[in-house]
Amino acid sequence: MASPRYSPIRDYGIIGDLHSAALIDRLGSIDWFCAPRFDSPAVFGRLLDAAEGGSMSVVPEGPYIADCRRYLPGTNILETGLSSPQGRLLITDFMVAKEKIQKPDDDHILVRQLAAPDAALAVQVRVDARFDYGRQAPEVRVSGAGHCLTLKHQGLDLHLDGPAVWEREGRAMVQRIELTPDHPSAVLLRYGGIEESQHRDYDPQKLLSVTQRFWESWIKHCSYDGPYLDLVFRSALVLKLLIYAPEGSIVAAPTTSLPEWIGGQRNWDYRYSWLRDSAFLLYALQLLGYHQEAANFISWLERIHEGHPDYFQIMYRIDGGTDIPESELAGLEGYQGSRPVRIGNGASDQKQLDIYGEVVDSAYLYLNFDKTKPAPMRSTLVAMVDHAMEEWDQPDNGIWEVRGGPQQFVYSKLQCWVALDRGISLSRELQIDQAHRNRWIWTREQIRHTILTRGWSDKLGSFRQVLDEDHLDATSLMIPLLRFLPPLDPRMRQTVQTIQRELTDKNGFVYRYRRDDGLGDSEGTFLLCSFWLVDNLALQGQLAPARELFERLTAHGNDLGLFSEELDPDSGELLGNFPQAFTHLAIVNAAAHLERAEQNQGPLARGLT
Repeated sequence: MASPRYSPIRDYGIIGDLHSAALIDRLGSIDWFCAPRFDSPAVFGRLLDAAEGGSMSVVPEGPYIADCRRYLPGTNILETGLSSPQGRLLITDFMVAKEKIQKPDDDHILVRQLAAPDAALAVQVRVDARFDYGRQAPEVRVSGAGHCLTLKHQGLDLHLDGPAVWEREGRAMVQRIELTPDHPSAVLLRYGGIEESQHRDYDPQKLLSVTQRFWESWIKHCSYDGPYLDLVFRSALVLKLLIYAPEGSIVAAPTTSLPEWIGGQRNWDYRYSWLRDSAFLLYALQLLGYHQEAANFISWLERIHEGHPDYFQIMYRIDGGTDIPESELAGLEGYQGSRPVRIGNGASDQKQLDIYGEVVDSAYLYLNFDKTKPAPMRSTLVAMVDHAMEEWDQPDNGIWEVRGGPQQFVYSKLQCWVALDRGISLSRELQIDQAHRNRWIWTREQIRHTILTRGWSDKLGSFRQVLDEDHLDATSLMIPLLRFLPPLDPRMRQTVQTIQRELTDKNGFVYRYRRDDGLGDSEGTFLLCSFWLVDNLALQGQLAPARELFERLTAHGNDLGLFSEELDPDSGELLGNFPQAFTHLAIVNAAAHLERAEQNQGPLARGLT
């Protein structure tokens, strides 16, 4: 079968090496790959332009169809099957996991193992690399008796080693390989090491064993043993893939400009480290027992604050850089024609007060899991709590990064309350004197009073999106999760009922909000918010509805257990950048809340005990 012009987002799987990642569709085509880092320009970008983006495919010669695919259990190693009249092709794709900072002479390696388990089979490997988001054709050189292909552009050399001779076909380079059941083969893509154009003698099977052991060892340390274990394990493995190992920073997603509505303009670059997303992600990982990842992120954030002690951005480059200018790639048509295609993110210049509570709460949780540790990044946490104290009553752009101007978002006030509340609890560890602590306490009570009066609407029967304005926002579902009010408080019961009635689609999935935010076009239902509703239903003792909603939501993941940011409310198709950290961490939290609700326990613990 011919590849569709654009594969559905749900057709993609992901592999990665904790430096970068590749997205592979169910027909074996690598349609998204940035090297050497998550935020580097794309080398294969067919995902955003079917004609000009470039890709790397492996297919049987002649007609074929997609067969089954899976991850090897407990790993991020992807198996893809393709069937043809001549037999079946099995592709095993992985990137050699690199937990530590690279040595200058080490290669990054992406391996495509090829096997024909049933009968002899001719396959074709086609490499159409288009550097710099499809804008640049590489310099091409073939060496090593024709078996090593080198593609060069502006200091990045990709070396592709295979068993056959590379030949040019148009702008693509092609190998034709004869497989038999007894003689599998492999193509290796390597980059980032010492300058070397000759064939390198790596053993693909040994690389597979090393990578498999790495992932199996990591998932073995997961402490979760509750319901929906397979979903939680896969989400944990996805979240680990999104960590940039050399720094400890975390990307929100490995892609840019996958649209929140097909044909719309909500197309953003998520390949950066948001403080908000990272704090939420660390909360989920720590629930699963992965405390080292939290320690690494906190160390990274401390280094950032040392370099920029007077302010905090909402997001940073994964190396800690602050310059993230947003621009549009006018030459790319965008996924299914969804323009513009953006790189960089202009929201990096926004003011979002919620980051203070999210980061302080994450550090607070980190200390809760191991009280023997000294308080991390003391000066950073004190600065964040002080910023929350001084700025809480100012307007900002809010968690959803609206581009219609700053407003008095209730959720931003809530997170400033969280920063002060957790800071007060940590005041001994942070060495705060009594007068300073008293100022924190006074401000915390001011914020609480403001939220309970100006943030509540009798007309709506719900907490508001913005102070004194009668509009709904799904962030109200976070109020009991952050322990501002108990889940059975009558105001929270009403808020949940109002959101279910006014802010959901026909499936009961939740929208973020329903008002013009400066962009004006549609978007899908938001999976993170929908799982917040699961959390609230579980905490209110509505176990059957909570479980039923959780299962309906998770049924919309793809066959590999991967989720994007949003869903099309009519078709159920995945929308937005993929796979999305927000959604996978929400799955972990919701599964844990369901487990606690079944045991008649309250919200997930956030306090020092």
